Amino acid sequence: MTDTPGEKLPTDQRREGPKEKVAASPTVLIIGGDNTSDRFGAALTAKIHELCPQATVYGVGGPHMNDAGVRLLFDISEMVSLGAFQSVKGATVIKRLIARVVETMDQEEPSVVLQIGLPVFGFKLLEIARARGIPVIYYYTPFSRGLAHMNQRQFCSVVTKVAAISRTEASLCQEAGLDVEFVGHPLMDLADRSATPEQAREKLGLALEGKVVAVLPGPREVEVKNVLPPVLKALCQVTQDHPELQVLISLAPTIRTTLVEEILGSNPCANVRLERDTYRVLSAADAAITSIGTASLEASLLGVPSLAVYRVPRATYFAEKILDRKPYMSITNKILRRNVIPEFIQGHVNHQKIAKAVEQLLYDEKARQEMLTALSQLEEELGEPGAVERAVRVVIEMAGCGNDGTTRG
Repeated sequence: MTDTPGEKLPTDQRREGPKEKVAASPTVLIIGGDNTSDRFGAALTAKIHELCPQATVYGVGGPHMNDAGVRLLFDISEMVSLGAFQSVKGATVIKRLIARVVETMDQEEPSVVLQIGLPVFGFKLLEIARARGIPVIYYYTPFSRGLAHMNQRQFCSVVTKVAAISRTEASLCQEAGLDVEFVGHPLMDLADRSATPEQAREKLGLALEGKVVAVLPGPREVEVKNVLPPVLKALCQVTQDHPELQVLISLAPTIRTTLVEEILGSNPCANVRLERDTYRVLSAADAAITSIGTASLEASLLGVPSLAVYRVPRATYFAEKILDRKPYMSITNKILRRNVIPEFIQGHVNHQKIAKAVEQLLYDEKARQEMLTALSQLEEELGEPGAVERAVRVVIEMAGCGNDGTTRG
């Protein structure tokens, strides 16, 4: 802008010669649609703020991201817990959320979009970002969950780069022609494997002798309501022959204690306790019954033989979609690309078969060792610790933040 005849600009608006261009601070628009992406997004955000302090992070997530310093445009935690994103009502909410995020995207022009986990918004937000020339990084892609049936051409068209969390995911992305960098799985940093079984049992007030089974029924109430009753029925059957067996149910932060207490009241079982410290419970356990998601992998990384159970109402949109993802459903089996841990899915949730599988994992030493040997391959597949920092360095590089924390113009 220059002075024109008859018009004087305020002194602070007059041009005083050329000035060095000052680059805007990097901004990261982060998008997560479930509890796992909220947790992983929080870890990434904390590391972003450590390595690039001037960066701003905002987007869609839950309480973990909020605590890590993400300015939330929407908190997805309640809707995820109730399974609302998979309902007809959820489709309307998603449309409104897309509109809100796009409006913010246009106002604040993010340096990079970071998509984490399953795309509950479809690829619409990513398509819009790419149309505006904003690079998109995908972390924890559908490839990592065995979703080979997705539209790969569309996926490749909206993703600039993938930060792969497993070697399998990296290979699949390379085959699809994507720019991919293997960074490793965040659980290699986040999973707490520090406590010995003896230490964990002491903290929980359990006897050192006797068997313990951990139950991680899932992060959504719709899962817990449908999974926990048959699991309790199975465990009651096992405790009839093994009365010393201790059952620890570890609840996700999204699950109300009162809900589980109601289920326990209708399905009484001996020696059952409710806990909230997942890693302590897993460290104390001889075997585990988990959901098919991240909990399956957490048990496996802690060296706990396990089986996976998943059941929701068939009317649920997610259930209809997930049924064609055979042959592997649990995260552990998908990573290892074979059926290492037994899976009981939808109509195959049978308390008698679950009881037999649990009893084998607890008392058949040969079966236990075979599973543990197979699970030992996970660390090679998932990489070394430091995965979160490696992923963040990809993000901040694309956002324009140098290795020394400076912003590049």
